Parts: sequence; C-alpha cells; structure tokens
Amino acid sequence: MLRLINVHPFFWALLAFPAVGMLAGFVQDPVSAFDLIHPSGEFSVRFMIIAMMVSPLRAVLGRRRGLDWLLARRRALGVAACGYGVLHLAFYLYDMGDWGMIAEEALIFSIWTGYAALVIFIAMALTSNNASQRIMRANWKRLQRLVYPAALLIALHWVYVDGETMGMVVHFVPLLILETARVVLMFKRRSARRGKEALTG
Repeated sequence: MLRLINVHPFFWALLAFPAVGMLAGFVQDPVSAFDLIHPSGEFSVRFMIIAMMVSPLRAVLGRRRGLDWLLARRRALGVAACGYGVLHLAFYLYDMGDWGMIAEEALIFSIWTGYAALVIFIAMALTSNNASQRIMRANWKRLQRLVYPAALLIALHWVYVDGETMGMVVHFVPLLILETARVVLMFKRRSARRGKEALTG
C-alpha cells in the first residue's frame, strides 16, 4: 500500500476519490447538489490546510521523512484544494439555478469572500508547475504566498455562510498554532544569531 501511495497517479486517484463519490451521488440524484456544497468545500479547506501545514511543521520539528514526503506532494494537495473549490462552486451554482439570484448573492460578504478565495486558488493551481516557476521567478513565490489571505477569506466565508464558528475553528486553529510557533522560532533564531554576531564582532 505504501509503495502504491508513492506512485503519483495513485496518489492523484486518492485525492480525487471523494470527488468521484460526490459526482456519482449527484448523477444519481441532481437534487443532492445542495447537500454536496458543504462537503466539497470542506475537502477544499482540508487539502489547503494540509498543504499549508508542511512548512511550519518542518520549521518546528525539523526535517522528517514523512514531512519531506508531504513537501514533495504539496503542489498536488494545493491543486486538489482548488479542484474541490471549483466543485464546491459548481454544486452551489446548480443548486441556485437562477443567474439573477447568483449575481445578487455575489455582492453579499459571505459569498464574495468565497469567490475571491477561489480566484486566488485558481491562479495558484494554474501556476503550480516548474515552467511557471521558471518564467515568473520571484513573482511565483509572491503569488503562492497569497494562500494566506485566501485562507482568511475562506475562514470568513465559512463562518458567515454557516452562521457558526466551531467547524471553522476545528479546521483552522491547528494551522494558526503552527504558524505562530514558526514565527516565534524564527524570531528566536534571529535574536540568537544577532547575539552571536555581536559577540564575535
């Protein structure tokens, strides 16, 4: 099984497996689109958070085999997050079924935050390849860092659409803790380095 996971097509198949189940359910009963909006959004958030947690985990724990394995697949996780975000939007649009209402709702804070996050996701997914990285150079990293405002937009979208915070907190707090720990460690290491430089200087 572990060897299969290391095969890229199999790993992509694992990422796509929940989507296949959702689409199969939708084909059998299109009315279920409403019930599929939330789970498709949750999978998008989960893959995004897993991808975002790799760097702070490596900063806090150091290099680990499992984390290096995840790092090598971070782009795939990010693309999967985008794919489920698109699926989330597709189920929402189908369920609404009225472009006039869709246009009206697009101006509501709880909705446009989701659209804005998805635009960032799509831009990141389209450039998640070595060719784009070579062409864009420093701008590629700047674009990838937009995942942080995208995460904030998604958190706001989740809270304002659902009207409750517990689901969002359960998903986002571990990431927030890790990112905070990474920043604290970074400042500590910088202070220690400056202290050494002052002693040797």
